[in-house]
Amino acid sequence: MIKAFIILFPIFVSFATDIQRDTLDNGLVILTVEAHRIPVVEMRAYVRAGSVLDPSGKEGLANLTGQCLIRGTGQYSYGELVESIESVGGEFTPFVTEDYAGFNGKVLSKDLGRLIDILESCLQHPEFDSLELLRLKRETISLIKVRSDNPFEVSEKGFRSLLFGDHPLGHFPEGIESSVAAITAPEARDFYDTYYRPNNTFLIFVGDFIKDSLLMMLRSHFELWKRQEMPKLEFVEPAPIDRSKAKVIPMDISQAYILLGNFGPRYGEADWNAARVMNYVLGGAGLTSRISGTIREEKGLAYIAYSSFRRFINGGYFAAEVQTKKEMVNEAVTALIQEMEKIRDTIHVEEVARAKKFYTGYLPLAYDTYGEMASIIASIEIDDLGLDYLSRFEDYIRALTISDLQTAAKKYLHPERFYLLIVGDVDPEDIALDKIDWVQ
Repeated sequence: MIKAFIILFPIFVSFATDIQRDTLDNGLVILTVEAHRIPVVEMRAYVRAGSVLDPSGKEGLANLTGQCLIRGTGQYSYGELVESIESVGGEFTPFVTEDYAGFNGKVLSKDLGRLIDILESCLQHPEFDSLELLRLKRETISLIKVRSDNPFEVSEKGFRSLLFGDHPLGHFPEGIESSVAAITAPEARDFYDTYYRPNNTFLIFVGDFIKDSLLMMLRSHFELWKRQEMPKLEFVEPAPIDRSKAKVIPMDISQAYILLGNFGPRYGEADWNAARVMNYVLGGAGLTSRISGTIREEKGLAYIAYSSFRRFINGGYFAAEVQTKKEMVNEAVTALIQEMEKIRDTIHVEEVARAKKFYTGYLPLAYDTYGEMASIIASIEIDDLGLDYLSRFEDYIRALTISDLQTAAKKYLHPERFYLLIVGDVDPEDIALDKIDWVQ
């Protein structure tokens, strides 16, 4: 990871959330917010080239491709790139998620040109050196092995595999050992050539710059980057199951890690605000949520008990999660199911008021820094929320009714047919549930 720039004092910035969106002739989208409180610029680059595009048998290809972009370009060796950004106290870090690959960057305003030079070199001129790729593969395989010893990681990976099966969302972006080991530099190059195009990319800049000057720099660096028609990835609606589906992953540990849930909203769903406010009441509010109150405080079954949604462009899921003693698994699972049933039927006025107060108070605090603002802009672009979303957000939340939350609960919570994943020293016969199919 390339990092060096550290701000040594807290920053609390009030942004005028005037998000500007420009598009170059080749389709490259540029989103900007000028903010001149401190002489810093935060940059985000997003290419729709995440692990959801991994071909079957090449799990991890998107990740290796994205990570390889900084491992040598036509202008910089890996070491030279690191030295160039660290010599000015900046940051430049690659990332790969299920949906996107790209870079997070930060520099002082005076060094913005250097950051854009590096970004151009990585996005347009990667070399895919075989030796660097080999080193990256070894690092990735080592990470996969480390994660395989962590029951939290094993439970999430197992739950996603249970839900999505062979679909690319069924594996983590870094892939699996065997497929990562077999990926070649030409395969990474082909993946890059297919997806790393300006009309498949958006850039975000927040901070101390003049927009017109920034756009001039970006045009000079990226206007010759050629657009290309993108392969279409169709969203496939998952088929509902008739009976609950469950699996135990044996692990010699004293605790059991439980995930129970269903498919959930993907990006762009109109009822997302209703779903997340409902989940705040159910299990997203920490100690004040229903799941924590029942399972942790009232029954004393677990220290960790909560629920959440994970959303992607091509799918999503809801999961209630509990870590408990292996002898308490049946009781904990039963309690989760009961809480899912209850919230579909009854939500109290005071619970909704508390949830609304949290969200209307939380959002302004969530973009106190340039980096946080850049991340929110990315969410707005990915979710297609509209550039005035931040000014409308409070109205969206306040307009939600109990009926809206219950409708979302009935749509996304299915206590009668769910997916259940347990990691630990647990026998399926100890789970006293009807109408459930246990899979190997």
